Amino acid sequence: MVRTAPIVRGDDAARTIRTVHIREALADPAHLNAALGYYWGQFDPTRFGSPEWASEQEAAWGGSVPQPTLYLHGTTDGCHGVSEQQVARVPGYAGPGSEGKLVDGVGHFMLVERPDEINGLITDWLHRTPAVGQA
Repeated sequence: MVRTAPIVRGDDAARTIRTVHIREALADPAHLNAALGYYWGQFDPTRFGSPEWASEQEAAWGGSVPQPTLYLHGTTDGCHGVSEQQVARVPGYAGPGSEGKLVDGVGHFMLVERPDEINGLITDWLHRTPAVGQA
């Protein structure tokens, strides 16, 4: 059976069609586990933001990120679940003006799920954050 998305115009149409296809493809639990298994195998969320994690990141990337960074994480992210405390530690590894925020009710693809809200969070942060070298 072929399912169709509601008729929508422009960018909303493309987003709706992509979302429908993603949901259909991952509706089977075996497909969802296969898709997420890669990420689960690469990332141990219990260590996220820990001193051991920071040490590994420094060894891999050469140190903390000196630039201001905005880290957003959805509370329903099925790929990597993290706690509010873990998200709160992220700015400590980045430059002045960095922020971390858990976004309630969105998953791993938050820009697809709620583009206006997420873009608003990003642009608000950009307006509050001075450019590097201009602080």
